Amino acid sequence: MPIKHGKPNPLNLLGIRRVQFPARHFHFITLPKYSPGTVKQVDEWIYNNLNGRYYVGQSLSLDHTNTIVFVTKIGFEQEKEKSFFLLSYSNL
Repeated sequence: MPIKHGKPNPLNLLGIRRVQFPARHFHFITLPKYSPGTVKQVDEWIYNNLNGRYYVGQSLSLDHTNTIVFVTKIGFEQEKEKSFFLLSYSNL
């Protein structure tokens, strides 16, 4: 939770909430296309609405025609935050 909502999040204050690399123990979802604007929107939404550590970035994936495409990969350390994101984030 941001400091403007009352209680500061220690992970935000230490600058370790958003991780730079996807950890193996995170729970991931992928969005079909990659764009920096989408990453920025998702990052802001997660920062303002969730509390745990997360990853948002670019990844490679195979589509239905077996060609390599860039996708947006979103990972959450806590599975309940992944579920909340899927239910609440309206721009999917």
